[in-house]
Amino acid sequence: MKRLTGKTCILLLALSLTVSLFAYGCIWLCLPYMNQNQAQRRLDEKTALLVEQLKESGKTEGIALLVEFIRETGAYTLLTDDSGNQALPAPADIDDAGGETAQASGSAGIRTDYGAADRKLPERTWPFRSADGTEYMLVIRQDMSGQQEIVRAMLMSLPFVAVITVVLSVVCAWIFSRYATAPVLRMNRIAGKMAQLDFSWYCPDERDDEIGMLSASINKLSDKLHSALEELRKRNDSLEDEIRLEKERERRQMLFFSGVSHELRTPLAVLAGQLEGMLAGIGVYRDWERCLARSLEILRSLNQFVKEILLISHMDMKRPEASMKTCLSDLVRDLVEEYEGYAEFYGAVIEQETEQGLYVTGQEQMLKKALGNVTANAIIYSGEGGLVKVKLCSGEKGIVFTVTNTPAHIAQEHLPHIFEAFYRTGTSERAGSGLGLYITGLILDHCGGSYQLENTETGVKFSAVFQRK
Repeated sequence: MKRLTGKTCILLLALSLTVSLFAYGCIWLCLPYMNQNQAQRRLDEKTALLVEQLKESGKTEGIALLVEFIRETGAYTLLTDDSGNQALPAPADIDDAGGETAQASGSAGIRTDYGAADRKLPERTWPFRSADGTEYMLVIRQDMSGQQEIVRAMLMSLPFVAVITVVLSVVCAWIFSRYATAPVLRMNRIAGKMAQLDFSWYCPDERDDEIGMLSASINKLSDKLHSALEELRKRNDSLEDEIRLEKERERRQMLFFSGVSHELRTPLAVLAGQLEGMLAGIGVYRDWERCLARSLEILRSLNQFVKEILLISHMDMKRPEASMKTCLSDLVRDLVEEYEGYAEFYGAVIEQETEQGLYVTGQEQMLKKALGNVTANAIIYSGEGGLVKVKLCSGEKGIVFTVTNTPAHIAQEHLPHIFEAFYRTGTSERAGSGLGLYITGLILDHCGGSYQLENTETGVKFSAVFQRK
């Protein structure tokens, strides 16, 4: 038997039958003895009362008292005088003397003498002195064979009592076992659900006893396990995101350094060739002043390239302080003023529309570098007679910064890759190193801003959205 309810039912049934058997056995053994003692005690009390009455009564009254005593108790009675002779008269004498009394006593079956069987009964003697001074001995014998009838009646009723006891015991044991084990079985099912990480079940047993306390403890345990697993799941998801980001960073770093090595190889080879030509005095390299100027220009471009690489490495290794506050309005106004001469050099016009008092989170130098790269690209690709509009204002989603340059256009196949490292849309000198917009994207990602570059009807539009500080 593996079911708790069945085990409990069998145990209770065994205990109930044991207790019932023991109780019935005690009644069977003790009832006849106790009944016999009680009957003997009542007989002794009546006999003592009879003796007191006989002491004060005459012979006729004494006979009536004896007849009444025998009729009530059914005991075998013998009254003898001091000579040992029977003091009770014969039934005929009783009839002559007593009349109605004799008839009543005769109808009751008065026994004034003993047979052989009667003398085997236990007897009690009561000596007393009558009113006339005569000594008497009252001997009482009572047949206790009626007590055996009780034992026989109990034996005859034993099958019926046994059947009723078994039926009641089975029913009561089953009902109690179901009631007692139902909360335990319910908590067992809920614990099984919890083992399968199903925490949508609760123990409904709100009681004041230990089962209610256990139910409340299981509910608390379920809540805490659920919270702990949710927290663990969130941390695991966060860890997986960090692992993916780290892998992506490693991949980008590998691609980045591969691109760096590729970008550095060509200018360094050109510079080495020019120096060797100048040292050898071959052909055009004899004009070493012009060649040195060209080499200096290459070194300056390499220096700028290295600075950009260091900036990217710094941003990958250290995130700007999240609590740093920068006035974007002042930054954009100063930036446009700095690039006015740059726009004039390319024959373009730059205009600004800046709303004052707008602050964002981010490092000022980094933001200036990011927005400056976008502005410089807009000026370069607008060309002679181009127009560059810089606008900063508040929007529904945050602070919006836009740079629009006309006339300009970017082929649709270039737009998805425009913020990738070393990606260029052309091979002209204006193409640059391919790191400007990549750096811009890194800085804006670090500052928590969103950005995009798109074609418009008249040109190209860059837009970035910052959260208000």
